[in-house]
Amino acid sequence: MIDKARIIARIIDSQRQLQHQLAYDRSHPLFDSHLTVPQLKVLLVLSLEGSASGQDLGRIMGVSLATVTGIVDRLVGHGLVVRREDPNDRRVRRIELTATGTTMIDGIITAGIERLQQMLERLTVDELHTIDRAATLLARVAAADACGQHPGPD
Repeated sequence: MIDKARIIARIIDSQRQLQHQLAYDRSHPLFDSHLTVPQLKVLLVLSLEGSASGQDLGRIMGVSLATVTGIVDRLVGHGLVVRREDPNDRRVRRIELTATGTTMIDGIITAGIERLQQMLERLTVDELHTIDRAATLLARVAAADACGQHPGPD
């Protein structure tokens, strides 16, 4: 019988191989983006949070407010974010994605979905049940981790 550590190693190796294969897909919108990694991080945070103050972004990203201001200024210039007055505190400016920014980050996040669907369509129903079960289990563990829960193995 194969031990747990070896099974985990095989799964991780398979995942790594899949990621490498998908990374060669130059049609991914990330390759069309001329944004820096910090700019992409801001867009991702805003897509998850809805809006954030400059201080919030600085804290989340681990950078100074001055750094955030420069990043946001460039994103405003690209038409990807806007600054709005905070309805609860007029002294605070909230940063939000524009429709263009939302479209861009959504496209980057979901870019692999079509490719994944094409690959899944080539599998049998039994193989799809196996992947469905595995994906459901991983999603459950990820959700528990996000809530700070760490259930033990079954």
